[in-house]
Amino acid sequence: MLEDKDFEILEEQAPVNENIVNDPEISDDDFVLTKVDESVHEQKIQTKPTTFLKDSLKRFRKNKSSVVAAYILGILLLLSFLVPVFNHSNTKITHEEETFLAPKLFKSGTGWWDGTAKYKDMAVDISAKPDAETEEEKQEYWWPAKDRFPYHSAISKKKFTEQKYLNDTTAGNYAKEGYIQFGYLGNREKGHSFDFSSKTIPSLTLNNDLYLTVFDVYDVNKINAREGKTDLEKPDNYELGESAFYFKYVERDENDIKQPKEVKLIDYKLTHNIGSMVADLAEPSLNVAELIQTATGKTEFEDACFAVRMVANGEGDNTCSLIGAIAFDYTSEDAPTKEKFASISFTDATSCVNKKITDEYEYWSSTDIRRVYLSKAYFCSFVYDTYEAAFGKREEDIPLSKLLTYEQNGWISFKGDNGLATLEDTGDPDMGYVLDTINFKCVILDEDSCPLARPITLSDFVYDEEEVGDDGTVFGFFPVKATFWQYKLLGYKSMPSYLMGTDKAGRDMFKYVFEGLRTSLLLGFLTFIVCFLFGLAWGSICGYFGGTVDLLMERFTDILAGVPWIVVMTLIIIHMGSNFWTFALALCLTGWIGTAARTRTQFYRFRGREYVLASRTLGASDARLITKHILPNALGTIITGAVLMIPSVIFSEATISYLGLGLKNLASLGVILSNNQVYLKTDPYLLIFPAVVIALIMISFNLFGNGLRDAINPSLKGED
Repeated sequence: MLEDKDFEILEEQAPVNENIVNDPEISDDDFVLTKVDESVHEQKIQTKPTTFLKDSLKRFRKNKSSVVAAYILGILLLLSFLVPVFNHSNTKITHEEETFLAPKLFKSGTGWWDGTAKYKDMAVDISAKPDAETEEEKQEYWWPAKDRFPYHSAISKKKFTEQKYLNDTTAGNYAKEGYIQFGYLGNREKGHSFDFSSKTIPSLTLNNDLYLTVFDVYDVNKINAREGKTDLEKPDNYELGESAFYFKYVERDENDIKQPKEVKLIDYKLTHNIGSMVADLAEPSLNVAELIQTATGKTEFEDACFAVRMVANGEGDNTCSLIGAIAFDYTSEDAPTKEKFASISFTDATSCVNKKITDEYEYWSSTDIRRVYLSKAYFCSFVYDTYEAAFGKREEDIPLSKLLTYEQNGWISFKGDNGLATLEDTGDPDMGYVLDTINFKCVILDEDSCPLARPITLSDFVYDEEEVGDDGTVFGFFPVKATFWQYKLLGYKSMPSYLMGTDKAGRDMFKYVFEGLRTSLLLGFLTFIVCFLFGLAWGSICGYFGGTVDLLMERFTDILAGVPWIVVMTLIIIHMGSNFWTFALALCLTGWIGTAARTRTQFYRFRGREYVLASRTLGASDARLITKHILPNALGTIITGAVLMIPSVIFSEATISYLGLGLKNLASLGVILSNNQVYLKTDPYLLIFPAVVIALIMISFNLFGNGLRDAINPSLKGED
């Protein structure tokens, strides 16, 4: 053990370090006590008292996705009531020209959302301008289906494909040439035929020459040469058949009863051309009239016709013969008879197949199967301005009475430089109108209201120069060629533009969709309120009292839930009609069951808690326990599922509409989707816009319900 003297020895022996500074001495004067505050108390409370509503809103605002969903729902709700009121587009009475207009937000030619539609590989009529010297000049006049694309000025960016050969009627009447693929599904042993006969002239008189100029059937070499094939590609599901040419007529027996008869004019052949039976097709061909007279000994027939008849060669039941052309030439001076047979020609197989009935002839029977094999066609891709086609300039012949109506409205003036009228109605039904060809003048006075795109000139009138009097006037009824704006004729001040396009009835889809949204939301909110309140009351009683009460009420609920919802809906609609109120009733009959089940579950969860037992001990009534203690704590989960009832109702209504039981004479999202489902491929915007609205409603209500659940949960009160 070291003693004090040992430390002294160590201290003397230790080396001296000059860098070490000795500690200063500390005295009591170095410590001074300072008084900071006169009073001592707890920290001041920083929070302020708040209400349940304010606390709920604070928690709801912290859920950003729920806030965004609430804004979206608010915007959709406002639009559903404001758009139908302030958008003056008529969704009831529309013009035929306004059907299927593409959505338009930007100027035409922008390339996107500009009111144009892009079409690919549309068949075009290649018969126009046959005398054109260059291919480019021909294509300038080649046109897709005129009934669908009637206005050339609306077509732009045309691009033609190479010539194609078709084995069906894809190109319609615009395909040319080819072979008629004629077949019959039936008894192959009996043979069968197709007729081309007159329905307007029941009798036939053969007192002159009737020539069959062409009877061209299945020619293997010709078809192979056309496509450059070495082996013939047979039509699917058909057996090749032999074909013969027949004359069919009716002969009355001794009892004046009609008996069908027929004469074979050309024997059955698989490959045959009538041209091989004569020296040259330029010379007179087969004299059919002579063959008929020789075979029957008659020149007058009742209900006569010609037919091509087939028999099968294979084992199958389907028979097919490819007919290239059939043509007649009747040289009689009898005009009706000549016209009757001169137009029977099958040179264009595609046109023949697509034309079942013409003005005079019914070519086919109802049991025939007809297709086209190896017809020639061109296809074109282009951009079509639907608004230019519907509302653009037109050139048409209009009556003089309409022009004078424009003058009466103050839109135009026909007064010449001399101040006298140069076009006026004489008032005499025999004299008609008087036109001053010397002093004629037309001036447009109101550019905004007048439909005319340019003033009428003298060259626009169609009249006989020989009828012009010495004073330059001409009397009579004569049309005038006018160029006018179609949109002004329809009553518009400027060319309309539809944000979401128009449907098959010409209704503005923007207004129509929000009209449907308004109906769907009203239906959804009404159903939600009724089902939520009733389900809440039902589930509260079941969950709170339990026992026998719960058992009886739940069995009733199980029975009602066991009936398929679609059956309940259908029965209500069938017996009470498909209007708004019966539809709401049908939805409310079983719609409350889900809310009741969730409420019952939550009451079983909370009714045994300590605060409920404490309240009951202090004398709280059952009604107070339900409304003040259990229900507020269970409401978060209940409201989340109940809020989703609104989009569920919209989907239910859409489902019923697809089954044809939707709301009648009332727009709704389900009705709109149901009516436009057939246009998914051709005009998809008719389904995209209402589908987007439904998707926004579904997502927004889901997110909004989640935020609402957290906001009204009392257990989260005061939490950040």
